[in-house]
Amino acid sequence: MTDERISIEVATQTFRFIPEIPVSLEDAVQFGGGRSNGAYAVIEHENPRSTLVIEPRGSILVHGISNIEAATLIAREFLLRIGMSESGLTVEKGDMLVSFSLGRSVLLELAAERFPAAEHDLRLDALRIDAKRHGCTILLFNNGHGLILGQTSRNIAELAVGYWTSHLEAEGALA
Repeated sequence: MTDERISIEVATQTFRFIPEIPVSLEDAVQFGGGRSNGAYAVIEHENPRSTLVIEPRGSILVHGISNIEAATLIAREFLLRIGMSESGLTVEKGDMLVSFSLGRSVLLELAAERFPAAEHDLRLDALRIDAKRHGCTILLFNNGHGLILGQTSRNIAELAVGYWTSHLEAEGALA
């Protein structure tokens, strides 16, 4: 993106770690310091702050971290703390929450009129863009701030913001 007014930040992403041997909920509670509701165990990690969720099938979800290396270290530390091997650990990247600012105001009604993929969500007072080309949903507020939901790649999220910014600008929907 070439417009210096645009800023993008990954707020968080979810990562699922799958160990070779599934984690038992009992071990997560007894040795990992987790709390269980019967189906899941939840562990609060302090530094860096994040939340681990042990799923019924024994995989580990790491929430609250946007860096895959940090999330991997957290999952490995947890496995070692409960006496399990970290070898063979695989990871799946989940959706991220991306916040951005266009540095310009958005004329929501005009944008909603001009683009079939965009609608004015009155509940949020935001433009909701179904960005199918980029596999995500964009929520864009009239002050130019927005969120990207449902995307797993920062690069694709940046492409979506650039694509829609240029289209909104071409239609005169940016002030």
